[in-house]
Amino acid sequence: MFSTLVDEVRVLDNGDVTARLRELELQRRRLDAEMAAVVSVATARGVHREDGHLSVAGWLRANLNWSSPETAAMKKAIRLLDEHPVVGDALLAGHIGSAQVEELARARGNRRCGVEIGEVLDTLLDHAERLPFDDFRRVVRRWETLADEDGALADAEANEENRTASLNEVNGALDLRATGGSPMATAEMLGIFDRFAEAEFRKDVDARSELHGPDAPASLLPRTDAQRRFDALQEIFRRAAASPVGGRAPESVVNILVDQHTHEILLARHRLIPFPDDLTPADLEHARCETDSGIPVPPEAVFQAMMQGYVRRIVVDPDGVVLDMGRKRRLFTGAARTAVKLMESHCGHPGCTVGSRHADIDHMDEWDRDDGRTDVDNGRVRCSSHNRVKTRLGLIDKRTRGGRLITYRRDGSAMLPVGCRGPDEESESDPDDEGLARFVRELRPLLE
Repeated sequence: MFSTLVDEVRVLDNGDVTARLRELELQRRRLDAEMAAVVSVATARGVHREDGHLSVAGWLRANLNWSSPETAAMKKAIRLLDEHPVVGDALLAGHIGSAQVEELARARGNRRCGVEIGEVLDTLLDHAERLPFDDFRRVVRRWETLADEDGALADAEANEENRTASLNEVNGALDLRATGGSPMATAEMLGIFDRFAEAEFRKDVDARSELHGPDAPASLLPRTDAQRRFDALQEIFRRAAASPVGGRAPESVVNILVDQHTHEILLARHRLIPFPDDLTPADLEHARCETDSGIPVPPEAVFQAMMQGYVRRIVVDPDGVVLDMGRKRRLFTGAARTAVKLMESHCGHPGCTVGSRHADIDHMDEWDRDDGRTDVDNGRVRCSSHNRVKTRLGLIDKRTRGGRLITYRRDGSAMLPVGCRGPDEESESDPDDEGLARFVRELRPLLE
């Protein structure tokens, strides 16, 4: 009985509970790999016809009572695994999970560039193992955008052309729908909505603290997250209605991050600079052509924004550390604070998804404990709660030779997801300082 299982887990200490969780996940990954192997063989043999099923999907639904989305996901997965068994190897060994396989299978199904995924699969599998899932998904979509620039631009133009929104009353309740728009418009609107939602959250925190004290649990917040998001939207409408007709809206800033290789090739394609002959493409983890919230932007759309003066120059080194943001630079304020936040899209504590816009800047080497410098390469994004947790638990952040940030516990163990084989052992390499300096010199007249 389930209650018996619960009783068995209750006698475990906290460390054993975590160990059991990780062990079960590895078992599930092995079972998922075996399930895919069985379905692959059954598909090849036509086993579904034995009981008169017209398709493998019908056979799966009849035998496993799966939903249609589950059967569709399995069919995509076995096509990927049949073509690229190395993905099945990673799943069977527990280095990646089913969510990562589904994302790779989705990319493999991209009609325009999916056939090319084998060329970057080793790199993508490395990122699938080591990166948080949301960051890994950004890497995959980053590859799709760069591998199919024409198609990505066509999709962006179609989204802009077909943008639509509707606001209706359904049984006395609001029904709001909006689709389409450019990546920049999407990033701008999401940023505005996030700011209003954060303001509603702060109201709830203040109300809870006033009634129950500053250390009260989140369960005592007066509204749910869903309710706060609705109220944030209502507040946006109210603010808009209160604004004077013809009044000037405050300027919204959308940061677009582009790696050195992509940016120089883009400018050379438009004959603004010579084609570089000494430029190495960035690794997919550090190749950037997207908003700071991770929305992919086709390079040609970036060029259009550049020509309209909407882009702030940001130069990063091969490890993704911001080196240059123009003429202004102050430590953890102004441009330097923005630079640190642009290096990460969310709080750096493992498992936290609080966006960098609502987080603090933390010293990796702490100011008091480690004599840490207040420099950009010593900064890391952490939400206010995990900023305090880091100090209380004695956590330490370290950057690997490949640029990845890893959090270590006080006992020296790394906080890594199950199946991840630990910090990468990449060879030491120094940034091409002269190449970066040349890049900054050539772009400054164009972008300032």
